[in-house]
Amino acid sequence: MRKIIGLVGIVAFMALYLVMHLYPEIPRTALGWLALFILGIPAWIFIEWLGEVILGSTFFKNSSRSLRIILGVPTVILLCGVAFFVVSFVNQYVKSAGG
Repeated sequence: MRKIIGLVGIVAFMALYLVMHLYPEIPRTALGWLALFILGIPAWIFIEWLGEVILGSTFFKNSSRSLRIILGVPTVILLCGVAFFVVSFVNQYVKSAGG
């Protein structure tokens, strides 16, 4: 019973997180929800992974504070652009699937 409740909690958290980030497009059909999970979860993992790989690299860790700021700000802006593109892509397909 605890495993079922835990699984339902995890699925509910992921659904809430994905809907929060794709807000204007809330799935209205079962196919839309399926598309949200099938596309949204890998997109979420990809965005998290990309940020961790780039910002957690040894280049940034070994650089001076001022160099990290000078290079980090444009890098974060670029990563935000990539995240916006990925979220827009997922949003478009969730909408077409029944969002």
